[in-house]
Amino acid sequence: MTIPISIFAYLNGGLGNQLFQYATARAMAYRHNAELVLDNWSGFVRDRQYRRHYELAPLPVRARIARPWQRLPIWLYRWQYRHRRQPPELVNRHRYGDFLQETEISFLPVLLQVQPVRSTWLVGYWQSPRYFDDCATLLRSELMPPPPNQRRFLTLGDEMQRTNSVALGIRLYEESADPAVHAREGRVKTAADIRATVERLRLRQPQARFYIFCAHRSPLLDQLNLPDDTVSVTHDDGFTGTLERLWLMTRCRHHIITNSSYYWWGAWLSAAVRGSESQQILAADNFVNSDSLCPQWETF
Repeated sequence: MTIPISIFAYLNGGLGNQLFQYATARAMAYRHNAELVLDNWSGFVRDRQYRRHYELAPLPVRARIARPWQRLPIWLYRWQYRHRRQPPELVNRHRYGDFLQETEISFLPVLLQVQPVRSTWLVGYWQSPRYFDDCATLLRSELMPPPPNQRRFLTLGDEMQRTNSVALGIRLYEESADPAVHAREGRVKTAADIRATVERLRLRQPQARFYIFCAHRSPLLDQLNLPDDTVSVTHDDGFTGTLERLWLMTRCRHHIITNSSYYWWGAWLSAAVRGSESQQILAADNFVNSDSLCPQWETF
């Protein structure tokens, strides 16, 4: 009798990171006809700085949640490597389980060549669509946020879908002691960089309407020289909820995004909503993982 193989996804970080972790593990499980199991506890229980939590529950994901005793291998693994950041190899086999550890912040093609032979854990952020390109249609269905309950969200989403809308996603990392560590080579995008990109898109799409997505109404937004009819979609404007705001982003036709895995998913998932419409997606070139961006996207 063949014992089914389980792929365990170690989840941590915010919603954008969790989506990448799920997508990579789901694609591996799909290719190998394996069961997908999500550890929705171990990566969050000690997150005292950012207080992240599991956020995929409202999505129609195809996986089950790990039982408490099934989380023991990841704790043994973390204990074994507690005095160094990570093991030197991608594939690490132990008596208590096999582990695929992200060893570089780039696309690691060897991951696609691994043949799981028993329960296997994925540990990393895996922020590249190349890990799951072959499952894009499936994932856009499973990871599409459900429509919010609030009427103001639904009304705005309908407006975005009917018009030549542009989602402008700006991530400031103000909760971090050093925002530059979240940008490749410490290159933080300035207001001037974003303003030039907005003008670049406006020249091509003069009738476009902009929707600013940001955690709050930062003073930086006033430096962008946006049209008067621009709509602010921030917490300060009453648009709270990470999944609800992600749903709104998927309604937009075009996207300008800074280095944020959260805004990345808004742009990537929007293809399922906009269908065959031509889209222009301009993404910052300072994502920590240089392989994060889709080849058809432009950079700034």
